[in-house]
Amino acid sequence: MRPILEYAEFDLVVIGSGVAGAMVAHQVAKEGFRVLILEAGGVPPDSLGRWAMVHNYTNSPSKAPDSPFCGDDVLPTDPNVNPKTDPGKYRFLQPSPIEDGGKNYYDYSADSISKKRFFKSFYERIVGGSTWHWQGIYIRMLPNDFRMKTLYSVGFDWPITYRELEPWYVKAEYEMGVAGSDEENEDYYERKWGAYRSEPFPMPALVPSFLDNELARVINGEKVPDHGLRLKVNTVPHAINSRPFAGRPECDGHTSCVPLCPIKARYEAIVHVEKAVSTGAVLRTQAVVTKLDVDAEKKWVSRVWYKRPDGTEDRASGRIVVLAANGIENPRILLSSGAANSSDKVGRYLMDHPIKQSFALAPQPLFPFRGPQTTSDIAAFRDGDFRARYAGFKTSIKNDGWSSTKTGSPRGNFIPPKDPSGNQNTNGTILDFVENFGLFGTELRKKISDHATRQITLNSACEQLPRETNRVTLSSNADGLGIAKPMISYNLDDDEYLRNSFKTVIDVHKFIFDRLGATDRVMQADPPDTTIYGGSGHIMGTTLMGSDPTTSVVDKYCRAHDHPNLFVLGSSVFPTSSTANPTSTVAALALRAAQTIKEQLRS
Repeated sequence: MRPILEYAEFDLVVIGSGVAGAMVAHQVAKEGFRVLILEAGGVPPDSLGRWAMVHNYTNSPSKAPDSPFCGDDVLPTDPNVNPKTDPGKYRFLQPSPIEDGGKNYYDYSADSISKKRFFKSFYERIVGGSTWHWQGIYIRMLPNDFRMKTLYSVGFDWPITYRELEPWYVKAEYEMGVAGSDEENEDYYERKWGAYRSEPFPMPALVPSFLDNELARVINGEKVPDHGLRLKVNTVPHAINSRPFAGRPECDGHTSCVPLCPIKARYEAIVHVEKAVSTGAVLRTQAVVTKLDVDAEKKWVSRVWYKRPDGTEDRASGRIVVLAANGIENPRILLSSGAANSSDKVGRYLMDHPIKQSFALAPQPLFPFRGPQTTSDIAAFRDGDFRARYAGFKTSIKNDGWSSTKTGSPRGNFIPPKDPSGNQNTNGTILDFVENFGLFGTELRKKISDHATRQITLNSACEQLPRETNRVTLSSNADGLGIAKPMISYNLDDDEYLRNSFKTVIDVHKFIFDRLGATDRVMQADPPDTTIYGGSGHIMGTTLMGSDPTTSVVDKYCRAHDHPNLFVLGSSVFPTSSTANPTSTVAALALRAAQTIKEQLRS
């Protein structure tokens, strides 16, 4: 193996081109090292670029998060190509898992299928990863999030602290461009939870919406009965430009961050892919990694094998290999390779941020559908002694009305059954108003204007504790390339820590709606039930970080305990989920790991 490592084609092979992979590739390539990026998906050519994706989205019947990037809406290289019979000719690969994806990509355990408790999040195979359709919410973890076992006797402690990671949080924010309020952070996050900042935000915060300000007016300083915590509406930091930054424009408020920013005001990992390529990195697209070669002593990773959509196989070698796919693909590749699993922890502790949403109509217009999809949140329940009993959560105040309901207001995804009570406000869609209530012309226009301007959605994302039984393994069934599908076992039914959090979420939502005087509520549901929850798209766990090689997969630098030249990046290394959107921590850990990788390559 020694000659292979000494004369490898590349110094660094990076698998995956999302935030983690793109950032580490750029950091290493700009130092003059030979870097290869392998990405399972494709990227649109410059001649079409963002316009093609906007076109796909505007012409998609579903307006789903993946509609700009895949499926029948994607422009083929050859207009005569049938995407269903020859998907390899498409610019993008099909998306990976979706909720009902057991029949397409995921296999689910019998328990998960019988109880219909599917893992609800998905991701794209595309250059730049899921940042193509993320909201851009950029929230750091809190200091106590790193010490859950010590403070609350649940979950795990991280092998690093907030203080150790804070400089890397700052570096990532300036790499990506983050807009936030220094004053609010100091007044609330630093004084309340010790989440200090060593540098100011790169840009001022995005302006709160009228809806945000109206909610702040009626709930700020109010205590939720039986819970004792005072509510406060805070502006949310975003990796979205509030002014021109790094050659990208400021946000002009399309409210379409999910699934696509049409003007590139929001950060996407393609930014750092382009930077890496401009400094000499090589990008190979539509390269689905199948396995890693490990030497006879099971110590050094030498080769990476991958397949093209036409079934042909190729390989690449690197002195160091970085696995930066995601919490599903990372364990799939490791398990297929028999790598990094002396602890038997690869694939275990799969987590997401399960969502509880509530919908209502305000008594007066609040004018949603302006600005990014979330500009403010309620963070009071992110941390506290209650986390010994139930999960923390943060509540986003949504600016996109009822668009996230199953009916897809205001336009509508399908014609729902008519409300038997005759209530015209139940669904709030044009399809419902026209088909079930016969509205048209001036009457229809007035109804849409009245309903759409009063829509409010509260979206609470709850932390989930790591559980060994929520895991990814390999299925006996193969996908279209002959690669074993990931098998997911996932169940929240007996998770009392999360169930108790759902109950609190509903209490908070009811309290806010009461203060607002909101009507026509859909509470999802009362009493709360774990059968009703959404996915955040935050695929965490499955290759845990820790100090003990017998209970974790990677060390504090994200280097595999079993293989000195293998690093695993992304949210799969998270020991616990916290209540923070994971991208800020993913980026900080990637930059920290890049420094270690460069030092290792030099030595």
